[in-house]
Amino acid sequence: MKTLALLGHPIAHSVSPAMHNAAALELGLDYQYIAEDITPKLLSDAISNLRIGKWVGANVTIPHKKAVIPLIDKLGDTAKAVGAVNTLIRVDNRIHGENTDIEGFLMEIDSLEINLTNRPALILGTGGSARAVAFALLQRASEVRLLGRNIQTGTQIAYDLQQITGGDILRFDWNPTNLKQASQDCALVVNCTPIGMVPNENNTPWFPSVPFPPQTFVYDLVYNPIETMLIKQARSNGIQAHSGLGMLVRQGALSFTLWTGHQPPMAVMLEAAERELND
Repeated sequence: MKTLALLGHPIAHSVSPAMHNAAALELGLDYQYIAEDITPKLLSDAISNLRIGKWVGANVTIPHKKAVIPLIDKLGDTAKAVGAVNTLIRVDNRIHGENTDIEGFLMEIDSLEINLTNRPALILGTGGSARAVAFALLQRASEVRLLGRNIQTGTQIAYDLQQITGGDILRFDWNPTNLKQASQDCALVVNCTPIGMVPNENNTPWFPSVPFPPQTFVYDLVYNPIETMLIKQARSNGIQAHSGLGMLVRQGALSFTLWTGHQPPMAVMLEAAERELND
């Protein structure tokens, strides 16, 4: 049996094994997908294990999407442009890095019919997911705003993506005053931080003193719990909100195809992920 792995830290919350294994079973493929809790210190060893065939492919998630780049042999065009990797493919002992987050995210917001025409979007966070989402949104929104704690990383993302795309991206420091300013008139707010993820489901990245902008849509990349504190806050204020489970399934399906050459049944993947979350 061929083994695929998810490399991240922490990882216990992930439903990726459930959805990928359900897809492989549905298609009759001899693959299994496992989660491996890999701390930053162990990332290099994990990539060495991938290189020698412990796994045939892998996903990388928080906090490794950028840190993994110097450890691999080849980057796909999208991964190179955005500077973040979420999918690793082993080809003849060489590791290729791709990014399916961007296409997966665009597929998701298009399916939700979020209209970004002539309106800005706000991203909370400055990690690898924020970089990928910013890159994606610069293809849709008139302006992207980035609010995060890490000033240096946020500045670097803004600079890099402006050079690559020519789009407008503004950076804001993490405080209530800036959140109120940065969220003004936004069509979409995307949480790209792990704040609110189990076991810290009572936390939220949204300062309670700041009102949500009217006619916005809140998308939380966190999917466990399925209804995060941020989503509860938004909905209690009459704002449409959605968890990141749909994006997880879409980017996962794209990764699955890269590894196996088969298009997985996304409905089966979504059902398996939801079942795992509800158990």
